[in-house]
Amino acid sequence: MEGIFMQFIRKIAIMGLPLATALVSATAAYADPCLSLTSCAQQQVQQGVENTRNAVKTDTNQFSSNLKNARQSAQDQAKARWNNASDATRQKWEAQRNKVTNAEQNAKDKWNNASEETRKKWEAQGNKVTNAEQNAKDKWNNANEETRKKWEAQRDKVTNAEQNAKDKWNNASDETRKKWEAQRDSVTNAGKNAQNKWNNAGQNAKNAWKSQKDRINSDWKDATSLPKL
Repeated sequence: MEGIFMQFIRKIAIMGLPLATALVSATAAYADPCLSLTSCAQQQVQQGVENTRNAVKTDTNQFSSNLKNARQSAQDQAKARWNNASDATRQKWEAQRNKVTNAEQNAKDKWNNASEETRKKWEAQGNKVTNAEQNAKDKWNNANEETRKKWEAQRDKVTNAEQNAKDKWNNASDETRKKWEAQRDSVTNAGKNAQNKWNNAGQNAKNAWKSQKDRINSDWKDATSLPKL
């Protein structure tokens, strides 16, 4: 057997064929399922496509599984928060939920019960807001680099002011916080008291207050207007 194999190699050498090519051709039917180099290449491409398809399928399944686990984890955390919360906290959460639900229902009822003229007015207001947003985008896109930097600086100034206020609150003592809360409540209560006073007042009192307000506005307008030449 060994002598026949050596004679085959000598014939290959005489013909000038590469040994590797001859060995592939001679032993393909026995050692390799590919019957030719072309079929092997096609099979490798098909195998590569199949491997890619399986990898994508695996990644998709893994992503879906992670998403499902994240959703389940969020639900479990919400349940745990609810179970561990006090009755007062639960009632507060339920009141907030009901407030949102009622606000949505009230908005729907308000729209359904409104006249056509009122609906058009609301739609015009909505379009006004939408147009304002689009105008802001166009204004930004058409602005030069210097103007954009100026706007960004103004935005950062507001953002920093908000952050400074948060830091000031966090670093304040309990006594200082209570003082600030009392000032805030004083302003809030003043507004509520004024509204309640207006709602509970009679028509004569309302007319008197309105006349006084109009008179003050008129006096202010006269005082700040330039005299006619």
